[in-house]
Amino acid sequence: MIRSLLQKLEQAGQFCLDVLFNPVESPRAKWATVILLAGLFAGGILHWGVFLDWFNNHFDIQDWHLQVGPYLDFLVKALRSGQFPMIAQSPYMIPSEYLARQNRPFSPQILLLDFLNPATYVLVDVWIFYAIGFAGLLLIRKRYHLSFISFLSLFLLFNLNGHIIAHMGVGHFEWVAYFLLPFYVLLVLEMLEGGKTGWKWLLSMTLVMLAITLQGAAHFFIYCMAFLLLIGLFQPRYFSPAIKAVLLSGLVSMIRILPPALQYAGGTGLQNLGGFLSVLQLIQSFVVLNVPRGDWEKEYYVGAIGFAFLIYYGIIRNWIREERYRSLYLPMLVMTFFSIGSIYQPIFNSPIPFADSQRAPTRFIIVPVVFLIILAAIQFQSFLSEWDPKGWEKMVILLFGEALMAYDLIYHSRVWSISNYGISKRATNIIHVAVANTSNPAYTATLIIGFTCTMVTLCILFFLAYREWKGTKSKVPQTN
Repeated sequence: MIRSLLQKLEQAGQFCLDVLFNPVESPRAKWATVILLAGLFAGGILHWGVFLDWFNNHFDIQDWHLQVGPYLDFLVKALRSGQFPMIAQSPYMIPSEYLARQNRPFSPQILLLDFLNPATYVLVDVWIFYAIGFAGLLLIRKRYHLSFISFLSLFLLFNLNGHIIAHMGVGHFEWVAYFLLPFYVLLVLEMLEGGKTGWKWLLSMTLVMLAITLQGAAHFFIYCMAFLLLIGLFQPRYFSPAIKAVLLSGLVSMIRILPPALQYAGGTGLQNLGGFLSVLQLIQSFVVLNVPRGDWEKEYYVGAIGFAFLIYYGIIRNWIREERYRSLYLPMLVMTFFSIGSIYQPIFNSPIPFADSQRAPTRFIIVPVVFLIILAAIQFQSFLSEWDPKGWEKMVILLFGEALMAYDLIYHSRVWSISNYGISKRATNIIHVAVANTSNPAYTATLIIGFTCTMVTLCILFFLAYREWKGTKSKVPQTN
């Protein structure tokens, strides 16, 4: 009886290890994986609830107070009075034209503010984009046949790295667009893998970029387009799809590009914050836990285990094993190069459009980091697939490693959470924003032109993508 019990326990243990470390095959394993993924998703929902202090955001911290609170108050008053959010009246809303500043959202979910208070809206909006990002990670999992443990590494590093945690913690609410990056990465990898980069691909890329700019995340738009353009410049075979994607993304996103572009045509007036002081400080930003909070512009914390994971699987092993992805490393290096010290300063001071909008060069490496996270997860799965299936001791060691990496990331998240912010540092004044009744014909004209450009370009792209799809479908041989 004891022997039979031990055999059953051994079988159960082996089943659990198979579910964790091998891509699912049997129906039983698939159901177990679904349950694990659902639990992981719920864990992320819980994390962001705790991080944002649920519905108790008083907008008294950093940019939550100076920027997010004022524009959400403005949107609430505009929507509930039945007005289009055009012009605000407040010293905190500069410029007063709502859409003339690039970090203000103008996406469909702002309509939720018609019946949600700002604090509730913030949490719901983060949950929405977290769910979208999770769906993007699932697409990566499906495409590259990731086991649960590989997906867990991807999930932890993508959702809990220091960059997204620190920026959300200080009130960079437009950073919800970060959760759209998996779709961008998938499209770039599809191009590198020899996939068709026709009108359907271009439409997909422009829609992702439009979604990013509608969140007010002009920074991510610039980083993504710069990275794609660098791929095209270093690899001429990708230049055509890259330049088409950049130009069309700009046209499709014109509704959010044109008003700020005209507003800051003479320069933004921003001061360059400078990059990492040295390469050593860049490395430290990944592995050194700053308690209390450090400089959010220099936070990329993934912990020692997470950093080793990215370096080995994302760079070393991936370079050796995947020649098709080598095209990514020069663009990564260029963006890293300009994130150091004052190297970016000459470009910042140049007349290049939008160059002086990037006052924090340390942000440049977030797109390379996301690529490394995804590439590392893919290579980690490749490594697991080569393992001896009977090496359960090594699997248990890896589980301990995952647990320690998760602990580091969760602890770091706790440091940057809203509820953990010092009481003595919280703002005490209450900001109210009024909806102005004034008009600005030039501003209105830019909105109309931008909207028209966006809609016309989208319609043309949808038509061309549909025609391409229809032509491809007609070439498929019919079977009886």
